[in-house]
Amino acid sequence: MASIACKNNRTEKEHEAFEKEGTEEHEDGMEKWMEQNAMMTMDPALGYVPYERLDAAQQYTKSLMNNATLRTNALAWSERGPNNVGGRTRAIFVDKRDATGNTVFAGGVGGGIWKCTNFKSANYTWILLTPDLANMAVTALAQDPTTPNTIYAGTGEGWFNSDAIKGSGIYKSIDGGLTWTVLPTTQNGGTSGDFEYIQDIVVTSSGTVFAACRSGRFCNVGGVQKSINGGTSWTRTLGTMTSACADAINFRATDLEIASNGDLYVSTGTQSDAVANKGRVYKSSNSNGAAIGDLSTWVEITPTAIPSSANWRRIEIAIASNNSTIYALCQLTASSAIGAIMKSVDGGTTWTNMTLPAWCDQGTTKTDFTRSQCWYDLIAAVDPNNANTLLVGGVDILKTVDGATNWQQVTQWSSGCSLGIANIHADIHNILYYPSSSNEIIATTDGGIYYSTDGGTSWLNRNTNYNVTQYYACDIHPTQTNYFLAGAQDNGTQKFTQPGINTTTNARGGDGAFCHIDQTDGQIQVVAVTNNDYRYSRDGGTTFSAVSGGSSSTGFFINPTEYDDALDVMYTAAAANTYGLITGFSGSGAPTYQVVPFTDLGGKQVTAFKVDPNVAAGGTVWMVGSNSSVPVFIKVANANTATPSVITSISPSGFTNGCYISSIDVENGNPNHLLATASNYGVNSVLESTDGGTTWTNVEGNLPDMPVRWGIFAPANAMLNSSNTGGGIILATETGIWCTSGTTVGTSTVWTPQNTGLGNVSCYMLKYRESDRTLAVATHGRGLFTTVIPSVATAVNTVQNTKGFITYASANANTLFIKTGTLTGIKNMQVSVVDMQGRTLLSEKTNYGNQSLPINRLPAGGYIVKIYGNNKEQYTQQFVK
Repeated sequence: MASIACKNNRTEKEHEAFEKEGTEEHEDGMEKWMEQNAMMTMDPALGYVPYERLDAAQQYTKSLMNNATLRTNALAWSERGPNNVGGRTRAIFVDKRDATGNTVFAGGVGGGIWKCTNFKSANYTWILLTPDLANMAVTALAQDPTTPNTIYAGTGEGWFNSDAIKGSGIYKSIDGGLTWTVLPTTQNGGTSGDFEYIQDIVVTSSGTVFAACRSGRFCNVGGVQKSINGGTSWTRTLGTMTSACADAINFRATDLEIASNGDLYVSTGTQSDAVANKGRVYKSSNSNGAAIGDLSTWVEITPTAIPSSANWRRIEIAIASNNSTIYALCQLTASSAIGAIMKSVDGGTTWTNMTLPAWCDQGTTKTDFTRSQCWYDLIAAVDPNNANTLLVGGVDILKTVDGATNWQQVTQWSSGCSLGIANIHADIHNILYYPSSSNEIIATTDGGIYYSTDGGTSWLNRNTNYNVTQYYACDIHPTQTNYFLAGAQDNGTQKFTQPGINTTTNARGGDGAFCHIDQTDGQIQVVAVTNNDYRYSRDGGTTFSAVSGGSSSTGFFINPTEYDDALDVMYTAAAANTYGLITGFSGSGAPTYQVVPFTDLGGKQVTAFKVDPNVAAGGTVWMVGSNSSVPVFIKVANANTATPSVITSISPSGFTNGCYISSIDVENGNPNHLLATASNYGVNSVLESTDGGTTWTNVEGNLPDMPVRWGIFAPANAMLNSSNTGGGIILATETGIWCTSGTTVGTSTVWTPQNTGLGNVSCYMLKYRESDRTLAVATHGRGLFTTVIPSVATAVNTVQNTKGFITYASANANTLFIKTGTLTGIKNMQVSVVDMQGRTLLSEKTNYGNQSLPINRLPAGGYIVKIYGNNKEQYTQQFVK
């Protein structure tokens, strides 16, 4: 019972914390998205987000994908990019096996483990090593210094940003990163929850592994974990509780550092008001031998807080190569700002409060270079050749060469400061000096990876094909085959215009959100910044201008919107009992935003819209108000005016009180057939109505308990499984794409994951183009993907792919890539490419092995690749060129 009490107490405090954190807006508004995403995903019965349930959902999804009997390849996804924009990255290291320093491993917080073998080259390339990893939230990487083929990867981003993905433990590779296996004692976060969020991992020269952990559920698990047998078993060596959560200390370990003499340091404390969870620093001397890091060997060396009555929260430490100089970056308890940079020259026995840097931010000079987000972005690194040269990162990077007395800013993200310095993406999460080099440095950010060869003065982008971009939304052009828009976390709204994997351009910077392309006039396009702040284009996306009257303070941070193609107007969420209306997109002046009073919402905000496609004249819209009590579904006529009229308004049974309705769809051809999804844990997440919304049926079936972000009706002739039954439903969920074919059967509805080529990645939105059956998905961690929905008449014949024969097949505009598996005894294979009408367009016999086949003469569209081995092995998959 004590553990249960700690669980509830702990998690409620965390939920309260992220609602209160941060007093100034950040470029990506992380605090605001944290609050919104928590509202969208919390279990209404608990009042907080039960992140631990995600791991079970991920494992279940993977088990179905690995089951040849249950797996279906109806939707074969193709990556579209971006190949020039990175995403949030916390984990990186330079491979010790490569003396040139060209081999680098990186982990995206939602995009898996990546490898580059020519990092210093202008023509560098990244390879995704883990497309099918059960959990893609890689936050820590460590290589064994004496057995460098052994690499550990920690999962789970435990820094309290609410778009963070919970981990599923620690993965291990013993073949240099080619294959990965979760350590059984850490799987699902471990039996007690110790390994739900891995903040850091280090490996000593003797192969002992230390992990800095925290739990998302319990106040008395996590801490520092130690393994002396390669991760087979673990012992908590830091983290104690006497009787209650209030006296549980050091269970939130954050930073681990090994000095060159083998001494081990750890800092604890993240985002919490509790004194018990305040930031501390500990040291375990290498003189302890095999006992290093054991409970009895830790000596507290925490710098005294300033003022002395205060407490630190997060503390980030950096150790100089001389072993005695230590820097500690300390977060203030009250404001989450940087409170001090402390320095010790005697191994932590005594500390001196050093000068905080002067940082220019949007035209104003200040000393808080994290903009009150120490809990999110805070890092430091010492030059391996000079203990007085230190780089610190928050929003930007700053440098001192005299031991933190004087500082210079070396990177700048925001405009407003004419400093003439390097521009790299905001939010610095890691800084890594190359061994023995004062000049070569790697920095990881919210926008990916950067490389400096001159000590941080200039920086080279290293994000080409490193696609870990976190999209919120997307849209698809009505006539231009390869034109898409997608709104990203802290990376703006991006335009895709080419076949295959794209180099995108920005339609708008900052945070991207919902975006729209007029389906009757593709020249008209709309992108959102945040809230009700919009930009529009009338020239096909070449230029964008501001919508008149928009507001960055109303509506949700990532604001739900819907575009009415028949009338060239847009509907937006606004305050309770209102909705926003933007008119004039097809006119000559700027479109105008207005607020329409709508008390029928019953005190709720609109969380989902859908224009009824069965009303050709437009103006008939379904609006759903939710997130308190029972959702209200309202069918509105004349929604494009200031005087809308209600056709239907109902608060139906079947929906969980307090659920957040994330999407609603109306079948084209049947206005009474409705679909609604809810993004919370612990609720009925997929419901269907066949009588115009009067009654709803729970069709969640075998879906795991996870957020469902979006849902659409499939085309009536869609072939989504082997049943040869058309139609169905397609869902974007926290573990990828799920489908059901034909007619649902209530709670007995069978859903199957459709993640071939996509992986087990969080998906936020789906958009479909009827003319060529193209379906696009905005993923939150792997960019944009597309597929062609097969029809019953032309679907891939149901085959059971031979296990281990082919790992995957994918394509870009010019080449079909085939990666073979590990089967032996196969000499050759026959490869055929068939179009969706069943015509064979390419047939070639090749040796068994990885192949790159030219397809540049094929027009853009969907195809089927069929591969047969000389021993009757077979593999069939759809792909999109």
